[in-house]
Amino acid sequence: MSNLTEDLLSEILLRLPNCRFAVQCKTICKRWCSLISSPEFISRFIHHRHQKSLVSDSHLSKLLFQNHSSIPHDSLFCQVFPGKSKIFRENFLNFLPSYTSIRASFNDLLLVSEPSNSRDFYICNPLTRKWLALPQAPRGITDCYIRCGLVCFPNNCSNQEKFATNVHYRYKVVVFGYYNPTCVFRKFVRRPPVVTIFCSENGQWSELVDFRLPSPLNCLTQIAALAWTHNQVVACNGILYWVESSDTIRWEGLVAFDPSTDVVEKQCSFVAPPIDIDLSLEYNNIVCVCLGTFQGRLRLSQRCKVGDCLGLKVWELREYDQNAQTSWSLVHNVALEIGLPLPWIFVLALHPSNTNIVFLSWDDEVFQYDISEGKNKKLGKFPVSITMPSMTLSIFPLMHSSWPTPVPALPF
Repeated sequence: MSNLTEDLLSEILLRLPNCRFAVQCKTICKRWCSLISSPEFISRFIHHRHQKSLVSDSHLSKLLFQNHSSIPHDSLFCQVFPGKSKIFRENFLNFLPSYTSIRASFNDLLLVSEPSNSRDFYICNPLTRKWLALPQAPRGITDCYIRCGLVCFPNNCSNQEKFATNVHYRYKVVVFGYYNPTCVFRKFVRRPPVVTIFCSENGQWSELVDFRLPSPLNCLTQIAALAWTHNQVVACNGILYWVESSDTIRWEGLVAFDPSTDVVEKQCSFVAPPIDIDLSLEYNNIVCVCLGTFQGRLRLSQRCKVGDCLGLKVWELREYDQNAQTSWSLVHNVALEIGLPLPWIFVLALHPSNTNIVFLSWDDEVFQYDISEGKNKKLGKFPVSITMPSMTLSIFPLMHSSWPTPVPALPF
């Protein structure tokens, strides 16, 4: 191999199965590392895969499970490949300088922070094991429960080939700080969330002044549990979504936050839920719905009871406009024949690239259910029993693209 010309070696490496193998080959020798790391090779590698319709890299995904009921937080992940899934227990973030808690994900990047200090955030790529420490966040969020979002915006995209090189991009980290509500006249009163945003273009944090949740979520009464129960924020097409409630009886819908605009009136809006969804709260005021994405489209799932069986409904957001009516489409409405006792079966996650696969939990066990075949497959076990996943479990998808997203340096 040492006698191969640069061009011939490049042609061989371009035909590696996916970016994971390419990253591993960089460790063979300095020559291979230099060649594979060059912008020209990266561009050609992506071009080759798209030209040959080798888009299976999008299936090289993981679901990261983080259990907040234990200290330190247990981290497991489910390797999701076409045709097979299994659960692993591995400290795959051991390259970071300290123990971290996952806060958000975007494609193949993770936003993490130290559990004991919510001001210290890192962005990392577990595949390349590269990371970046962000400047410390403002002190205003230290007394809050936080939910976080990470959104990336590509800068370099070929107009002819219609695919992003993934080499240059800008990103924003959004931290929503929720104060613990206080009881006033037998009602829980909550101060408005504190919202801070980190922008990669200037390398600084900024705080939104006079931020308010959109109507009908801007009322003062809200249960304390909801602020820390539903910390899941889903990024889809540059918008951050999460479930919110305004009282102790029912949840209202979704919040959509657009971090790409600085116009306050356009940043945050209300997304009405599907008209046929159950808005009542379950099990100690917990919202038993699941948000996720499928091929770049937002999906919302809810378990229901069909006779003596567990039922599942899945909707997809077809149209979303701040000035127009929200449109949802029902994609699944099925009874799941899984042979497990109700009611302690929960929907953990939707498969990011297979519309028929959902991930379920019962006690400490995790299952993969195929809607089209009606088959239930046990994947593995959590270290401890998970009786309330929506309260104690965070799930983050990790999607690998045609080439690993680099972790950029700060602009100073």
